[in-house]
Amino acid sequence: MSDNPEVKAIQDAVKDIETSILAKTEKRMNEIRDGIKVKDYDAELKGLETEHAEMKSVLQDVQVKLGRLGGAGDGGGEQKSAGRTFTESKSYTERERGTRTSFGVELKALSSAAASAGNLIRQPQRLGLYEQPTEPHIRDLFSQGTTQSTSLIVPVRKTLTNAAAMTAELAAKPESDMTFEDKTFPVRKIAHYVKISDELMEDAPGIRSYIDTQLLEGLRDVEDVQLMKGNGVGQNLTGVYTVAPAYTRAQAGDKKTDMFRRAMTQLRLAKHMPTGLVLNPEDREAVELEKGTDGHYIWVNVGTATEPRLWGLPIRDTLALAAGEWLMGNFRRGAQIFDRQEARIDATNTDQDDFVKNRWTILAEERLALVIYDTSAFVKNAAG
Repeated sequence: MSDNPEVKAIQDAVKDIETSILAKTEKRMNEIRDGIKVKDYDAELKGLETEHAEMKSVLQDVQVKLGRLGGAGDGGGEQKSAGRTFTESKSYTERERGTRTSFGVELKALSSAAASAGNLIRQPQRLGLYEQPTEPHIRDLFSQGTTQSTSLIVPVRKTLTNAAAMTAELAAKPESDMTFEDKTFPVRKIAHYVKISDELMEDAPGIRSYIDTQLLEGLRDVEDVQLMKGNGVGQNLTGVYTVAPAYTRAQAGDKKTDMFRRAMTQLRLAKHMPTGLVLNPEDREAVELEKGTDGHYIWVNVGTATEPRLWGLPIRDTLALAAGEWLMGNFRRGAQIFDRQEARIDATNTDQDDFVKNRWTILAEERLALVIYDTSAFVKNAAG
C-alpha cells in the first residue's frame, strides 16, 4: 500500500469495488446452489467490473506518474528521479567544497518506462524558477530494449508472398516466400551541458530539480525530433516519420477525426494494428475543437478522461512535427528503441575556468539506436 494519499485513495477504491464484486458473485452462486430464484445481477456486476477496470487504469496512470511501478508495470519499490539519484550519490555527498574534482553518476536509461530515469523526473517542485515537466514523450509509444553494441544489424522483411491455400490430403503443400535484407541501425549520442554556481551545487533540492527539468528534458526534446524526423545522415538517427508510407484514403469532406479513423483502416488493410498517434499541438487542438452539426464537441465521444486518446489510440502531441504533420502506427512491433548504456550525469569544477569562478559544469548524455523493423507498420499525412 502506498504512502502517497492520492495513490492510497485510488487503491482503497479499487479494493472496495473488488470486495463488492466478490460479495455479489458469491451471493449469486449461493442462490443458484440453493435453488432460489436468481436476481438479475448481470447489469450491476457488469457496471462494477467496468468501474473496476477504469479505476485500475487510473491507479496505474497515477503510479507511473509518481515513478512507483516497475518497467513491466508490476508493483515495486519507490523509484528515484535522475536528480535525486545524483544528489544522493556518494560522489555528490562526500565531495569537498573548494577542491578540484570530477565525478559521474550512472542513471537508468532515459526511457518512459516507470523504472527508468526518463519517467521518474516527476518529483515535488524544489526550484521555483522552473516548472516540472509533465508532458509524455514519443519514446513512451515504442517497445524498448538495451544493447552493448555500437550498431545493430537487423534482418528487415523486404517481400512476402503468402501462398497458403486449402490443401487436399497427400497433395503437395504450397510454398510461401519471405525475403529479408540486413539493415544497420547505428547507436547515436545525445548530450549537452550547463554551467551552474557553487551555491546551486550546494543546494541538493535545487540541483536535483535542475537536472530533472533542464538537462534530462533537454535530451528528451531532441530525442523526440530524432525518433520522428532523423534523416540518418551523420550523427542522426533514422526517424520513423522519415520513412513511413503516406496516407492514401482521403475523402472529400473528411474532418480530422474522419481522417485518423481512415488511417487506422489503412494500417489494418496492411495487416497492422495501430497503437499510437503522434501529431502537432495545433492539430490536436483542431481535433478537440471539432463540433457536430448541433454545436456539441465531438471529442467527448472519441476521447477519454484518463489520458488523451483518439479512436482508442494514445496521443502524443509534439513540436517535433509541424502543423499538418502526423504519424500513426504500430509503435510496439514496427520499431524499437535500444539504449546503448545507462544514461549518465557527469559533474566537474575543473572545466575551463570553473574553479576560479566558483562554478560547476554538469553534463548529461544518452546513447540509443532506433530499429525500424517494418515501415509498413506506420502511416503519415499525405504529401502536400
